[in-house]
Amino acid sequence: MPGHMNRSKASKKIPLALFGLGRAGNIHAGNIERNPHCQLKYLVDEDVERCNRFVEEFMSEAIVVKASEADVVYNDPDIQGIVVASPTFTHPDICLKALKAGKDVLCEKPIAADMKTTALVYDEAEKQGRILLCAFNRRFDPALLNLEERVKKGEVGQIHRFKTSSRDSPLPSIEYLRISGGIFHDCAVHDIDECLWIMKELPTQVHTMAHCFTPTIAELDDVDTVSITMKFSSGAIASLDLSRLSTYGYDQRTEVYGSKGMLMNHNTSPTGLRHSNSNGETAQPMYYSFPQRYAASYRGELVHFLNLIQGLEKPRIVKKDTLLSSHIAEACEESHRTGQAVSLSYDHLMTSPSAHEKGAVTEAGSVAMEQDTKAAATA
Repeated sequence: MPGHMNRSKASKKIPLALFGLGRAGNIHAGNIERNPHCQLKYLVDEDVERCNRFVEEFMSEAIVVKASEADVVYNDPDIQGIVVASPTFTHPDICLKALKAGKDVLCEKPIAADMKTTALVYDEAEKQGRILLCAFNRRFDPALLNLEERVKKGEVGQIHRFKTSSRDSPLPSIEYLRISGGIFHDCAVHDIDECLWIMKELPTQVHTMAHCFTPTIAELDDVDTVSITMKFSSGAIASLDLSRLSTYGYDQRTEVYGSKGMLMNHNTSPTGLRHSNSNGETAQPMYYSFPQRYAASYRGELVHFLNLIQGLEKPRIVKKDTLLSSHIAEACEESHRTGQAVSLSYDHLMTSPSAHEKGAVTEAGSVAMEQDTKAAATA
């Protein structure tokens, strides 16, 4: 079951090390401490004071290590897995050292800032026979897992439209935005991966319109408001709506519309409670930010990683999935920069099987990934 540990081989706690105690790192650290099947042995970050506060709060037994002294982690034979949640520019070096040391790796996206380096890190994982899991955590969200399964069963028929709204709350700090890699690779890549995972198709063309309403973000040569349209060889159209700042909460919605009907994943709130009286109806606000909205996703992601370490599951996200999402995100950014639609080719990426590749036409009539790749290459 998604988010449930297979206990058949879990005879003792799996020792893990975490690199980075920032936005995502705090979530991973808390989940590791709460999961009875693993142990946070090392917490690696240059901000030792922040790490010590975490250790005190959780009464953790984790050993705090400066990033500059991380060799002690790589050289520890007890460590089976390393979770990488440090700044993006540090990901390739940490992943490579961990893999070469024989450790399995769960890495926050992106694996690297460019596709060539990303591919090299995956190649090293294959060479070492180790797991490299890129953290596209929406694939572990219970609501989206249910939506994907029902689309796969053909409940909406042939897909005509796919829509997402992803509006951030609160506005990330300028320090984070400076190292985030930009809205296309920090935010849009999640919506792109979700779209490919659910639709089982690759777009043949993308077109982006974007603007920046926030002066501090404009100074970074980035944007805060994005609309992406993607066209598929089956005729389906996807629309991705992104914003860096939602004043009313963390707005996350998905809609899949097809020949037989529609599936929608609405915003949720902590209790779903509504109050109706003579003045009308009020509802509890939606989740404030991503740690609350995707709490179950992060827990499920960790469980999947632990099961991978034990050889109990196959990876749900593989090299090709990561490269495809990055490739399309680059095309979306290119479309924004040039003001032109960008046609896509995938020949250079289609050399290994994908976790979401089907290789046949579905009962609902959607063109599967393998066939759609050929069509996209000739578009």
